Amino acid sequence: MIEGKINARPPSDGSNNPNSKYKAGKGRQSREKKDEGKCLEQNEDIQIAIDYKNNLNTECVGKLNSKFSDDRIRDNNQTDAFSDKRERMVKASRSTHSGMQDDFILEDMDDSFDGQKNSIDMVEVKSSSEKKKVRKVMYIRLIYALLFTIFGILFQCYFIILSDTYYNTGDEPLKDRIHELYKKVPAFMNPSFINSSIMIFLIITLLRFGLFSPFLISISMFIRLLIILSCIYCIRSIFIYVTTIPCPIATCQPVRNKSLIENLYTTYQIITAQVYECTDLIISGHTAFTTVLKFFWLFYEKKIYIKAVLFLYCLFIYSMIVISRFHYTVDVLMGYVFGSSMFLLYHSLLEIAAKRYAKHRSFSLQNSTYATSFVERCSVFNYFIQAIGFMEGLDHRLNMAASYDKEWNCFCPCKPVNAKGLIIKKRTVNNEEYCDFSDHFYHSYAGSGSFDLSTPKNIVNEIKYLCGIRRKN
Repeated sequence: MIEGKINARPPSDGSNNPNSKYKAGKGRQSREKKDEGKCLEQNEDIQIAIDYKNNLNTECVGKLNSKFSDDRIRDNNQTDAFSDKRERMVKASRSTHSGMQDDFILEDMDDSFDGQKNSIDMVEVKSSSEKKKVRKVMYIRLIYALLFTIFGILFQCYFIILSDTYYNTGDEPLKDRIHELYKKVPAFMNPSFINSSIMIFLIITLLRFGLFSPFLISISMFIRLLIILSCIYCIRSIFIYVTTIPCPIATCQPVRNKSLIENLYTTYQIITAQVYECTDLIISGHTAFTTVLKFFWLFYEKKIYIKAVLFLYCLFIYSMIVISRFHYTVDVLMGYVFGSSMFLLYHSLLEIAAKRYAKHRSFSLQNSTYATSFVERCSVFNYFIQAIGFMEGLDHRLNMAASYDKEWNCFCPCKPVNAKGLIIKKRTVNNEEYCDFSDHFYHSYAGSGSFDLSTPKNIVNEIKYLCGIRRKN
């Protein structure tokens, strides 16, 4: 039985059975042809890997000489395509038995993949350095704004002290219709309650736009708030000093101009609301401050119901300021007009500065002819436009908006980030082509009005890094 089974097998070379269909050499020839075909496929795969590696080296040299990473999406797509090719090559290599050649192919692919990864990492480092540079610029401009605010507050307090020096206690208050309606002031409407209500409004505003907006946009809004309030304080100081108005409270005791040290202490008391200034009138500073905060919500918040609730809250603050005899009614009205005018003027000049830089890469007026807007015809406003562009760091932020097309959510709320240019082409109803500013242009310096959680995430990551919980990427 065993011999029968052995003899039943076809001979390997066909020599013992000349009539057999297993002729000599046919099996070897078929196997050799298969091996040759596999070797050709492997050689082609090796050549593909070598050519791709050379292309990667050429692209890496080009990327090192580039300033911005405008081609990063293309690199990622090439990485994905190469990963698919790598998987196909690995599957093909598993079906072969030539271990030496397989090891060579895998090693070559790994080297090529590492080269692509290193190329992408170099671009990421460049992006990180640019982000760090823009943040540093914004921090410096924020310090400038804080210094300007300190100057504005001290300037206003000093002129209040000078104005109170000319005031005489016992002067009859001016006639006011609202004061006549409310002969008796409600007990809760005292200065401390009014100041606390305004401080609560300020804290809510800072939390909303400081934590739930893109990081650089929140810094920009804080800079704008400081500059607007500082300008209001400086201009209001002149109004207070030039005309002395009788205090609504006839028994008010004015502060006096004394030595430098005593004036500084009085300034501290004025800031902390420990003293009542008799001539701090004309334009209500509390009203102007509240109005500026309200306009930030009207222009930077997207939710209508939130705007409506805060508008009613501001009306409550205005009414308390008048009824409590903190100010005359005309002071509150002038404070509202003055605060809203300063807010609108600042943002109008800011928009002109942003559009100038987007078109000409400069904040100066390029065309000196008289065929410009009314604001641009005034040289004083042109200086203000350049100053606002500098304080806002618009040149750095708009450069980033025009150059980067990867994730930059602490800068721009567009989805996807920086998907469009700053200026795009459109067509009229008559099919005439013209240039207009894109949504991305307005998002880059004004935000989108929606809630954004990138800032809290960045803060949490920084805390984890400082505590050693997470490594710095």
